[in-house]
Amino acid sequence: MIRRALALVLPATLAACGGPRAPTPAPVAVDAPVLRVESFLPRSADAVGVTIALQSLVENPNPFELSMARLGYAFEIEGRPAGSGLLSANVVLPARAAVPVQFPVRLLWADVPGFLPLLASRQRVDFRLSGAAGVRTQRGWIDLPYAVDGQVALPRLPAVGLEGASLRQSNLFETVVEVRVGIENPNDFALPTGRLAYDLTLNGVSVASAASHSLGTVPAQGEATVVIPVRFSTVGAAAGMLSGALGGKAEVVLAGRAGYGSLEVVLDARAPLAR
Repeated sequence: MIRRALALVLPATLAACGGPRAPTPAPVAVDAPVLRVESFLPRSADAVGVTIALQSLVENPNPFELSMARLGYAFEIEGRPAGSGLLSANVVLPARAAVPVQFPVRLLWADVPGFLPLLASRQRVDFRLSGAAGVRTQRGWIDLPYAVDGQVALPRLPAVGLEGASLRQSNLFETVVEVRVGIENPNDFALPTGRLAYDLTLNGVSVASAASHSLGTVPAQGEATVVIPVRFSTVGAAAGMLSGALGGKAEVVLAGRAGYGSLEVVLDARAPLAR
């Protein structure tokens, strides 16, 4: 009787537990897709960098769709590392089909080794772009490597100069000298808002040190003039020297750096003080 009772209880217990579990299906085998780079065009250059449009064709040989979820990239400029990045993506690769995929990868001028010296001697530089696109599967990631070589045009430095300086106000307590700075933009893109860090001397007497002033945008192939009012006290040890300078012939010297994005120009200019 006891054995018969156990025989009846055991099937009931197994039924309550859901019975034997079905085995987990094995991950489906996946053939690696094929990535072919068809073109890579520099576009959207500006004072910070340039975008390379990487046009590719990705072929999925499997009888089911896949998802391309990322693209890693790294630049080399003439054999030296010049920045890298990782782009997220959500590209569906249909079953047994090829789809065009475009990725905009960004080369930053600040990452180019010896960028400012290069601008003085080169118009273009060689680059290598390499990396891998990542396809997500049940078995993990499949990386599709790529590598291309090309050239990219470098931007040109703006011309920044001292157009003149005028005495606008002078009394026992304060003097105001108006400095006019001219900027010429030789590039086919507009310059963003920039910054001028400068020192100003008047007949050898420092009237502004480690000062700064905002530089407005400059249109593509355009020009702009920035007017900087420099105020300084005429009271103190240098009052006599300044008084003599303001009373006779005076020369203004403007020294510093003008920066627009990664484009930086050294400024060391002089002009007579007009009254």
